[in-house]
Amino acid sequence: MKKILSAAIVMACMLPSFSHATETGEPVKTYSFSKKKAPAEWSTGKTFLIADDRRLGLFNDRNKKYPSATTLTVSNIPQGSSVEISFDMIFVGSWDSEGKLADRFTVSIAGGPVLLDMTKFPCAVIDDDDNQPTGHDGFVRVGERDRAYWISPVSVEVPASLIINGEATVEFKGFLTGRKTEFWAIDNVTIKFR
Repeated sequence: MKKILSAAIVMACMLPSFSHATETGEPVKTYSFSKKKAPAEWSTGKTFLIADDRRLGLFNDRNKKYPSATTLTVSNIPQGSSVEISFDMIFVGSWDSEGKLADRFTVSIAGGPVLLDMTKFPCAVIDDDDNQPTGHDGFVRVGERDRAYWISPVSVEVPASLIINGEATVEFKGFLTGRKTEFWAIDNVTIKFR
């Protein structure tokens, strides 16, 4: 009986600690895609090796060899809480920034409003030559060519008003102009409740 009582006291002490962690924005879930298959919360399971690390992707909405988007389902969200999703976005190839032919990357509630709409990217090349990238993080082989890649931290918040029954399904999608020259992937995803 003494052991049961002691265990109950320890459990009771742990519960407020967990609750406090989620209220102060401590990570409740992290994803780094070190295995060939992504966890079940992700709609796309395929990972790709970039710089000796597996990343979720590659993605390209104009190339049938690659998925065009992925979704993440976040569950068990406390009532009244928003969700902060932070991740490393990996831009592969020469994404075009702004203007009429700009590429685009969005994060949205699946079937709902857009939470993030990017049209400016870190991908810079000299004289419009993909073989002369600047400020890049390295190269990765995609198909028959090595392509430069850039890694940028991104953060987006899902407001409490868009969370239904403690769950949110968030879609990540790129709208690219290059069928074989531009791709994307994500890694180091962190989920926090606010």
